[in-house]
Amino acid sequence: MISKSILIMFLFDMAVMLISTTFWYSGFGLPENLLDMTVLITVLSGIAVLFLKDNYKIREFNTTLKNYYLLFEGMVFAQIPPAILLLTFTHDANTFEFILANLITIFIFLRIYRLLFHYYLFHIKRTQNVLIIGNDKNAKLIADEITAKKALKMQVIGFIEDTEAEDYIPESSLKVLTKPANLKEAIKTNNVDIVIIAIKRRMEEELLTNMVESIPRNIKVFKMAEFYEKITGKYFIDRMSINWLLYDYMQKRSAIYDFCKRAYDIISALIILTLTAPILLYIGIRVKLTDGGPAIYTQTRIGRNGKPFKMYKLRTMYLNDYVPKAGHIEHTESQDQDNRVIPFCKFVRKARFDEIPQMINILKGEMSIVGPRTEWEDLVNIYSKEIPYYKCRQWVKTGWTGWAQINQGHCVLADDIAEKLQYDMYYLKHRNLLWEIGILVKAVFLALGGRHG
Repeated sequence: MISKSILIMFLFDMAVMLISTTFWYSGFGLPENLLDMTVLITVLSGIAVLFLKDNYKIREFNTTLKNYYLLFEGMVFAQIPPAILLLTFTHDANTFEFILANLITIFIFLRIYRLLFHYYLFHIKRTQNVLIIGNDKNAKLIADEITAKKALKMQVIGFIEDTEAEDYIPESSLKVLTKPANLKEAIKTNNVDIVIIAIKRRMEEELLTNMVESIPRNIKVFKMAEFYEKITGKYFIDRMSINWLLYDYMQKRSAIYDFCKRAYDIISALIILTLTAPILLYIGIRVKLTDGGPAIYTQTRIGRNGKPFKMYKLRTMYLNDYVPKAGHIEHTESQDQDNRVIPFCKFVRKARFDEIPQMINILKGEMSIVGPRTEWEDLVNIYSKEIPYYKCRQWVKTGWTGWAQINQGHCVLADDIAEKLQYDMYYLKHRNLLWEIGILVKAVFLALGGRHG
């Protein structure tokens, strides 16, 4: 964990939910036998919602109206499970008053704490000094990321020169402090807290020994790629990192994981199909009546190991024969501007109801609930030529939702597609079933709010 402040916030949130729920439950005289269960469900659902809304990620806690709204929205969702519990097992007239009072109290205290935290973060907390060993493009990249993320409260105080690097950046462009031989003095003089090693070549024995002797034990040391992952949630992609990703992927292969993931896919797909069947039927009938075309259509998509399959979707556009052209990676318009969309289907697309028929593909084993986004066959051919290592995302089944979708959303530009690949590679490295359940829950929240990518 880079910041202990996040842990303190987490504990404070738990305490507020526990105390508020206990106080108001007793105040409204609700049944004593349900007190413990109500408190437990409120705390667990509240923490889960805040986690899914990225309240415990290293980020800026800006005091904006949007953040006010998102926090309130999260607390509303968090009160649904305890409300269901009380309405199921008690018919006390005070239930709604209790839920409302608890919701408002928790929201106010959490919002006040975040205001105080924001002030502490940007006006009181000490800035940590970061020293980067290396002065090539990778060193500059991580320095730029640190500078852009002001909530980290870190500043790059300089770089240690590495003239052996193939693409090193001269002193005129970066603040190079000294050579590796003077590393110990540079750390002491600049009160360094964190050292990031951004040398991508094989380091000589003399350089490695010098680092061991020069870096005190109280200083945190990170590999550039490792630190990049921690602060961005993306995988750093280059020739060497892809090799290491292969090892990570191979080590995570497990028959137990595959079995549990398949069971998770089937159960989730059946639940989603069952709950949304009436909505899908209504949308399908309206689409059919719009222009007489089919409500559901298939499109060739590329799945695991590059295998094509027919993917099912609800049609939300007027009939057309659009095909992307090679060399034009920015092949489509934003969803808000695309005049091919049937007017009433704009929210259908934002809420991702048009993609629910993909549950059929999941039940057939062609897709998974969570994974890299399923792309059109023609687009895969374009991206594979223009974006290095793009085909690596085909190591796993493509997904109905995924790490890239909940972090980045819909994208059409070349740079955004390359960034999406970094999110996909991060998923490949860190995938596990509990995390994937969290991704699905967050995707549902985003879809209901029309914000899922």
